[in-house]
Amino acid sequence: MAALKHIDARKAVYLLAVAAVAYALFFYNLGGYSLKEPDEGRYAEIPREMVEQGNYLVPHLDYVRYFEKPPLLYWACAASYKIFGVSEWSFRLPNAVFAVLCVLATWLLAARLFSMEAGFLSAVILMTSFGFFGMARIATIDMLFSFLLSVAVFSFNEFYWTGMRRFLYVLSVSLALAVLAKGPAAVILPAVTVVIFLLTEKRFSFFKEVASWQALVVFVAIAVPWFVIICVKEREFFRFFFIDQNILRFVTTRHNRSGPLYYFLPVLFGGLFPWSVFIPRAAARFWKMRELRLLSIWCCVVFVFFSFSGSKLPPYILPLFPAASVILGCLIAEMRRERIQPVGETIVYAFFLALVAVAGLAMWYGRADLLLSDVAGSASLPEGFNSLSLWMLAVSLLALVALTAQEARGPTGLFVLLAAFSVAVCVGILVHVRVIDRFDTTKELALTARQAQRGDAVVVNYGAFDETLPFYLGRRIYLADYKGELEMGSKYPDSEGTFLGQDAFLRLFRSDRPVFVVFKERRIDRLRGLGIEEAPVLCRADRCLIANGSASAALPGR
Repeated sequence: MAALKHIDARKAVYLLAVAAVAYALFFYNLGGYSLKEPDEGRYAEIPREMVEQGNYLVPHLDYVRYFEKPPLLYWACAASYKIFGVSEWSFRLPNAVFAVLCVLATWLLAARLFSMEAGFLSAVILMTSFGFFGMARIATIDMLFSFLLSVAVFSFNEFYWTGMRRFLYVLSVSLALAVLAKGPAAVILPAVTVVIFLLTEKRFSFFKEVASWQALVVFVAIAVPWFVIICVKEREFFRFFFIDQNILRFVTTRHNRSGPLYYFLPVLFGGLFPWSVFIPRAAARFWKMRELRLLSIWCCVVFVFFSFSGSKLPPYILPLFPAASVILGCLIAEMRRERIQPVGETIVYAFFLALVAVAGLAMWYGRADLLLSDVAGSASLPEGFNSLSLWMLAVSLLALVALTAQEARGPTGLFVLLAAFSVAVCVGILVHVRVIDRFDTTKELALTARQAQRGDAVVVNYGAFDETLPFYLGRRIYLADYKGELEMGSKYPDSEGTFLGQDAFLRLFRSDRPVFVVFKERRIDRLRGLGIEEAPVLCRADRCLIANGSASAALPGR
């Protein structure tokens, strides 16, 4: 009885520790910074328009049909808007919740495979990985997709080893929801993984049990209806979504997101840092271990699949992070049990911490001002940058000093040190969030335009589509000399008024109607060439706002 109480007490301590770290990393100051271009603007505005128009079937962006992704994330954010109102916080809330659920799923699998200790270690590794932390704070489809695929893979693993059919139905539901989140890749990636796994197990006949008619009925009942309805209602959807956005995006570089074959190597190393240094040891130790074979294959399939894709973005490999965290958590648990000293990893961390300290010192003394201001597109570094640099310097120096202690160079001490270092870095970024607040957003420009005291004022985005604009304005914007990812939706007759050629744009700007124009600073010469000589009302980072005479007069204090 005393032993059981001791185990329950340990579980409570572990749970409280994970909950505290999860709150600090995923929820603290969640609405305290602006939406970032382009993804957050897009994924925040589509559900806002769903709620406003009451149309939850056909996604619209800037009131133009938008078919690049299925609607599951939009529905989740729309539900958040309905409950909490439209805000940056309510938009990011579902994403943060999915991150926590991903951590819990990782903990549960590692605990079932090995031990409660391994579950705790795996959960902490996932939470404190820099890439996972970043994707928990910047809302996109990838966190939801990663959670659902992880549940699917983990459920198959449980079904395979235990034979309990409830895991088969969890697999079907999670796969169906993943299809509604991102499309066919939700089936392709797990299917390839399962086939390779069963071949290595020499038990391919087990695939028949996975593809049972009951599981297929559950999958079809959830995943298929929306696609059937939207294909019937919108004839362009099938060709655009399945052919252009899935097949052609994978086999071609037409979407201008290509990269070399090794593109995801630095993404994996940086995204799983500070734990990625242990990947070579984990791969060498656990590849042949049956209990972890499925997870190892899953990580390889996701990595290789997207490495060969013609379209590459860093978040694409996020679905492998939970499985990789389980593998790394089990490694560290085993190293603690066998008292294996991570000598090579300790040397790498000492070198890295020294580099961070030097970089923090250089930034604190302003040596990096010129470089970083060029990157930011502004003449001076943002408020709070120096204090953030000082924080990074202090944290890295303290970690470096701690690393000299004998206790910190063992597996337990190094784990605690790395977790504390990662949490300190992430919390430092959140406390100094104003450093990044003005970058990659149109928030201040949009709020300035909203101050116009005439109801007929319009906003035109010239030569680009800044997707945070409609959200912060709460209404349609016009696009001049640009269509971008709205090109497909622009073909519908009800969207014609949204897109302006140069002649129509000039007529509108020179009319008596208040007109604000948002544009990239580098395009100011193009506007001057059109005869628009008005000085910018406001510039933030690399974007500016100008106003015609009527719009200037409509601003308060003008």
